[in-house]
Amino acid sequence: MSSTDLKIRQVEAFRALIQRHTVTRAAQSLHVSQPAVSRLIADFEESVGFTLFERQQGRLVPTAEARVLYEEVERAFVGLDLIGHAAQQIRAMRRGSLRVAGSPAIALELLPAVVAQFVHAHQGIDVTLLTHSANTVVDMVASGQCDVGFIAEAIPHPAVRPERLTDASMRCILPLTHRLASKRVLKPADLQGEPFISFPRSFDARAAIDRLFVEHGVQRQMTLEAQLSQTIVALVANGAGVALIDPVTAAYAKPRVAVRPFRPEIRDPLYLVHSVTQSPSGITALFCAQAREALTRLVGQHEALPRVAAKE
Repeated sequence: MSSTDLKIRQVEAFRALIQRHTVTRAAQSLHVSQPAVSRLIADFEESVGFTLFERQQGRLVPTAEARVLYEEVERAFVGLDLIGHAAQQIRAMRRGSLRVAGSPAIALELLPAVVAQFVHAHQGIDVTLLTHSANTVVDMVASGQCDVGFIAEAIPHPAVRPERLTDASMRCILPLTHRLASKRVLKPADLQGEPFISFPRSFDARAAIDRLFVEHGVQRQMTLEAQLSQTIVALVANGAGVALIDPVTAAYAKPRVAVRPFRPEIRDPLYLVHSVTQSPSGITALFCAQAREALTRLVGQHEALPRVAAKE
């Protein structure tokens, strides 16, 4: 006899009869008729090749072989119960894993806040949060190393599907005691001759910033370059100059530097990226929804013009 000769319903009837002691009770537990249970037991005995129950004083009593077999059946059903419990936990978002990668602009401040809230609400979910360049994030999502990515610039890839999360404007940041900190909105002419901290030339944001100042005929003192917005914030806080940075970093930088709207606006989009070959799991979809909501709320809070004493 091979394992494929056995039918799960036969095994269930055998197990129920052992536990309930009578055909009547076994039938009730399985929600079938008594003859159906008797037929299942007979078929099961034929499949295994030996007698499972003997009738003694009007009752069916398990044979010694049946008791040994029952121990194996119980071990198998414990495994099935564990599978059912795992499925229930997965449905309830209480079990599973999530691998998230993000560019520094979003992965160093915003995503940790979202992850902390997510794991608190869904205990049992294992989350990995990685910080990489946009190109590396896209490659990790495309290769399946991460479930979802968040990037600060559009990186085309045939295996990745991008979704624009926000398209907010960049902010100007200044030392807290800077002479321009009293202005409500800053313009290119305000930064004439100012020491300016910029991104490297390879960055899309750098090209957009430089182009705007050229169009307005404004000369800045290009004193420093830094790769990360957080590094630029630290340089500005220490009085090294002024800068334009992404709105997410600017929102978290307010205690350290003065943050002001800049006109004309330089849009700074953020993207969420999924694999095109694999649909996101329920856990991934829920996390993305929470990240999207948190980003919208954060950027929305800082889109309004700040209240300062001086005029524009």
